[in-house]
Amino acid sequence: MVSDWRAHAAESELAKLVAQLRPGELDIWLDSATPRLPETVRMNPCRQDVEWTRSELLQMGATPIEWFTGTGGAFTLPWEKAKCPDEELRLKIQALHSTGRITQQEAASMMPVQALDVQPNHRVLDLCAAPGSKATQIAELLDGQGLVVANEPNPGRANHLVSNTQRSGHLNMVVVREDGRNFPRVAQPGFDRILVDAPCTGSGTTRKNTDVWRKWKPLHGEHMSRLQAGILSRGALLLRPGGRMVYSTCSIDPQENEQVVEIVLERFPWLSLTEVNREEMFPGLKTRQGMTELTKSCIRVWNDENDGSGFFIAIFTQTEIEHDSARATRTHPRDEGREPIPIEPKPPGQNDLRIAEQDDLMLFDEWDIDSQGLTMWRRGHFAHISTEGIRDWMWATPRLTAKNRLYPGGHWQPMRVLQAGQPVWKLRGEHNRLVSTGLHVLADRVQKHRFEIDETLLKRLLNGEEPGRSTLGDVFQSERDGGILLNYAGENIPAWLAGKLSLMMPKSEQFILKWKLEL
Repeated sequence: MVSDWRAHAAESELAKLVAQLRPGELDIWLDSATPRLPETVRMNPCRQDVEWTRSELLQMGATPIEWFTGTGGAFTLPWEKAKCPDEELRLKIQALHSTGRITQQEAASMMPVQALDVQPNHRVLDLCAAPGSKATQIAELLDGQGLVVANEPNPGRANHLVSNTQRSGHLNMVVVREDGRNFPRVAQPGFDRILVDAPCTGSGTTRKNTDVWRKWKPLHGEHMSRLQAGILSRGALLLRPGGRMVYSTCSIDPQENEQVVEIVLERFPWLSLTEVNREEMFPGLKTRQGMTELTKSCIRVWNDENDGSGFFIAIFTQTEIEHDSARATRTHPRDEGREPIPIEPKPPGQNDLRIAEQDDLMLFDEWDIDSQGLTMWRRGHFAHISTEGIRDWMWATPRLTAKNRLYPGGHWQPMRVLQAGQPVWKLRGEHNRLVSTGLHVLADRVQKHRFEIDETLLKRLLNGEEPGRSTLGDVFQSERDGGILLNYAGENIPAWLAGKLSLMMPKSEQFILKWKLEL
């Protein structure tokens, strides 16, 4: 057990690096690099009760992060990260996060998406997306338009990514599992924006990961830089002309930052670093430029200058304006004038996400849902809903391989897609019920099997009661067995009706309702 973190940090290899990078400033940096980070959160602006959430955060003592310009807002809470001194407040923050109303996220980690300059209808690729905080931040900026492809190669981390995308509830998100260095080709014109928040040594995260003081060694950055350059290189080939790509790390080591940028600029002369006004992009945040002549346009953030973590950001632009699409979507020059060879796709496996069949689409009719702009998918016992833009560009459009072979469309191959949009229904035999993940987006479209209830019945349900059907009002007596949607004061509540009425809400959503009703 380390009794004096300041003294322990001063003897570390990392401190020696900082002494080289910032001569005469090591003590100032150490004073800020050892205390624990404050708790910070980002608010989801796509929820109907966003103003209620904002009000509750402010009552907890939250203060806005002034440089954050996203649509929902971000806040610093008055306690250290994961050290909430009040159990009731801790449970409230936990419930707000679990239900997707906020995301607990380090403040510096919100910077790369702000630098990405996402616009409505953009197609955005997050090449290193797990655990998902930045991918969901991108989706919030798109506000239901465009699409976000969130990629993670590691199976366990990919599952965590799926959980976080479900928590946020956006219908324009796709989760895929691919090695970022070999991400498959996509349809033209490629991606408008690409984020490469690369795996790194985490040398800027000492305020939350104290193991860094003991574990960090100079050779780690050298090893990591090869992986980082490989992922960033693939992103360069998937970016459409005029598009923007952001490379970021939570490292302060130039081997992982400026050196990687220089490698990629030399490798791809049609990429250029984008000149930005750092003060306009992050108003009030103190930043520094890159540490070499070639990388002066890059952005460095240091722990001691902003009460946060160390971070690095580089912003690239694809400058081949004479072309209409990304390099990894075009025919190779050697194959120009030759017809691509069609590829016969494999049929989807039992556990693969597949497009819904006609019988599945009857769910729209059963619930009288206006399906305009939506696409239904099936996997196992769940029916998913996504925006139709995902189907049109990622599933239906032909995709050309590097060897002039053509996937004709009508499937996901060669991409491994884990989730598109959100699971909305769970099917059980001939019955089905709504699940909470995509409900806040779709509830207003539901016209059948929905019932207004009074506060008395809602309180009974939230207290764990399951009243018999015969004890309920007349409107429930002729309703078919299965899922229904209850409504109270604008709150949409999934339930199951058979011989009795049961809530079908996660405990965290029930907690929020009790909080609102002051139960």
